[in-house]
Amino acid sequence: MEQSKDVTDFFVSLAREFLDEWPLASLVCAYAGGSVGRGEGEPSCENRLFRGHVIQLQVQSAPTDEDVYENPWAWRYLKEAKVVLDSEDRFTSWMNDMCAYMDSPAGKAKMFAQAKAEVDSFHEEAQAALKEGFPYSAYLAAWAGWIGALQMSAFFKGYSLSDAQLYQLVQKARRSDGMEGFFQETYQSNEEVQDALMLLADYRAHLRSKNEGIDFALAAENDWLVKRKVQRLQARNQLDMAGFLLFSEAIWLYHSVDSDEWLENHWADLPAKLSLSLQKIGFFQADEQLLADLRCASVEIIAEIG
Repeated sequence: MEQSKDVTDFFVSLAREFLDEWPLASLVCAYAGGSVGRGEGEPSCENRLFRGHVIQLQVQSAPTDEDVYENPWAWRYLKEAKVVLDSEDRFTSWMNDMCAYMDSPAGKAKMFAQAKAEVDSFHEEAQAALKEGFPYSAYLAAWAGWIGALQMSAFFKGYSLSDAQLYQLVQKARRSDGMEGFFQETYQSNEEVQDALMLLADYRAHLRSKNEGIDFALAAENDWLVKRKVQRLQARNQLDMAGFLLFSEAIWLYHSVDSDEWLENHWADLPAKLSLSLQKIGFFQADEQLLADLRCASVEIIAEIG
């Protein structure tokens, strides 16, 4: 825990130094996200290299009380956000008030309902995909619903919202069916992790060459960033978690450019070698029984939250 705190303090300090050297016009406040807090919305996004580190800069309009009251589940990352700059103490006070609302009975009830609706929506999408003949898309949607249920468990039971915590819940749940044990079996050496890392870099580079204007997810700096994360996991011999991270990265890239397309159609537009390689890093095909199992698992996880 102390090491994690030291790392967080370092990056918060780095962000403050960045703002000192690169001031932004009309800045009200700044707070740190990523491994410190998760964000949503439609901000202006940009990656910048600063003193050997990637600053993932997201600029958005200052949120309002109504934004959070209407959709508190989308703002859950505030629970782990760290204020970097707030010279007038405006954002810090507001954030504390919003976190108090999310901790209130009314706030928790609304968040629970919104999160559950999101999980149900994924499982319904899975059924639609299978009905239309897209078994890979069906699995991915059902898996997203199952992961969403685990994210609910993490949030409402007071766990961290980090990828590491989520993966621990995945391992503990052992209800991912086709993926159970996949990452442990697939990533047993650093070489296997490196091969997947190179595959993701090739995938990102191909998408970047075909899609203009999607600079945030497709920027080459992200290869450097994910490599650093993977190296930290390799140093701790957490190769399976590195595989989970790379699989999650592949899903993010797909959704960044083709979220309205079924996964199979997206793959069809890729070079054959790249498409076949991606299918081996964690994507499975679903049938009716698998979808039913994953939906049942989601229901059980949500029921245990209380």
